[in-house]
Amino acid sequence: PTRAMGRPTGGASASKKPKAKSKPKQRGGVDFKKYKHKVGRKLPPPKNATNTEIKSKMIVLPEQTMASERAGMAVNKRGLTLRELLQQTVHYNPKVRRAAMNGIKDLVTKHPAELKLHKVAMIEKLQERICDSDKVVRDSLYSLLQSLVFPSLKEDNAMSTRSTLSLLMANVLNGMTHLSMDIQLMAFRFLELVVLNFPSSFPRYAEQAFNNFVAVLSNDRIHLQDKSKLNSILAGLAHCLSLVARVTENDDASNRLVQNRPMGELWKPTLDEDNPGSGAFATSDVLMKLQNLIRILVNSIEVSASEICAKPANDAQSSEALLSALHCLHLICTTFIHEAKKSQMEFGRSKTQFGSDWLNSSVLVYLKKLWGVKCLFHEKGDDRFFVFNLKIAELFLCLSTCVDDTMFPAEELCQFVSSLFAKSKVLRNKDLMETHLSPLITCIPGLIASCADDSKGYLLEAFTDAFRDSKVDCKLMLPYLDAVREMLLPEKSGIWFTEIDLGLSEYRSAWISELPRILLQSIDKAPSVTKVVLELLLKIGQYFPTTEFGNLRPFIQLFGTKCK
Repeated sequence: PTRAMGRPTGGASASKKPKAKSKPKQRGGVDFKKYKHKVGRKLPPPKNATNTEIKSKMIVLPEQTMASERAGMAVNKRGLTLRELLQQTVHYNPKVRRAAMNGIKDLVTKHPAELKLHKVAMIEKLQERICDSDKVVRDSLYSLLQSLVFPSLKEDNAMSTRSTLSLLMANVLNGMTHLSMDIQLMAFRFLELVVLNFPSSFPRYAEQAFNNFVAVLSNDRIHLQDKSKLNSILAGLAHCLSLVARVTENDDASNRLVQNRPMGELWKPTLDEDNPGSGAFATSDVLMKLQNLIRILVNSIEVSASEICAKPANDAQSSEALLSALHCLHLICTTFIHEAKKSQMEFGRSKTQFGSDWLNSSVLVYLKKLWGVKCLFHEKGDDRFFVFNLKIAELFLCLSTCVDDTMFPAEELCQFVSSLFAKSKVLRNKDLMETHLSPLITCIPGLIASCADDSKGYLLEAFTDAFRDSKVDCKLMLPYLDAVREMLLPEKSGIWFTEIDLGLSEYRSAWISELPRILLQSIDKAPSVTKVVLELLLKIGQYFPTTEFGNLRPFIQLFGTKCK
């Protein structure tokens, strides 16, 4: 065969094959190891495989251990004992503390015997919650003490109660000086709760408590921010002051009887733990704290009065704060008056300490500012401003027996009271008048007996007109009759008709002439008024035969007999 023309085949060139390109070598280690699997073999599990096998064994318990230990024990609905709940009250989580407080209340409600046995331990543990940072916990503690613990604690003897309350009061006084305003306010509520339930314990803490009242009321924030906080503090202060005023009044009455006792009995100890009047409040430190409160309360009244007059609408919180401050002032002045009237022969007491001169120089200087507040309210026509002025008048009538005319002229006071009687006849809210006018009526006989003759005309005319316009079924009728009886009969006033000027005798005749009308109208409407009028007529009948014939005319005319 012929070969094609071209390149020769074979030879050295034909025996050489083209070389394949070599793969580059990998640097570093191998990422995955390649396994050569054979047919029929299982793959080994990966290193990060999770074992999903479940193995179980049967556990046989003849009885539950916790259930056997709690058999017969008092537990709440969550199955917790009192000891466990008390331990949870100091937990860092406020939710746990709330649940513990609710659990304690639930447990002692279901098992009252637990409260009787462990109430001292409960108070020792729960007293720490007075300064708790959580408001719900503090409120729960207040409710628990008010409804369950304190009623049960009253059943114990006085000695054990005093030791238990000393622990509680230590935390209460500590809470009054806390940096948090909310904790301070709650501490004052706890103090009020203790005073209401255990009044005999308050004298030991009176000085510290009033010092804390002065400190918190001196804070401007309490007056300018939320008035409800101020009202809460003033309510607690009023309870403490009422206790001081009552104890001071009882001491004043007992001092009047001390002269009739033998000298040997004067040195006998008479301390009674259960008697709320057994503690001695009238120390110089306590009275000085009350004097500081007068200045603060007067400033509070001025702030509240300016806010009330500036706002067109009725501000209920400011009005309540003003009335509460006036009530506290009245209680302090009552205490000071009893202190000023105490016998100068009292042991360990200076003859010039806390007397009438001290009242004029230290107390009445601050109260004089209320005259400006009174004039500010007098220009307003609303009924609430009339109530404010009634409270101010009641305060000054309380002081009228111990002050002189240089500080508060009697004529101005009589005109002020007369304007209030005239205003009461045109009030739209009659219930408001009946509620607040009664204390003013009871002070009228004392004011008339102490003021000069030329100042009595305004007051006698206004009082007589108001007495005539009063209805027999009105709540004010009995106070009016008591005032008339005190001014008519010498056994009360100590003044005889023959010693009275003609002007006052004319008003007495007017009062007597109103008695038949009141007697006839009250038979069906007000039996209590009928009884008082009959007793008054009997006293008048026993008294008039000892007087001159000219004074018999009003009494004889009661029975329809003409007197010539």
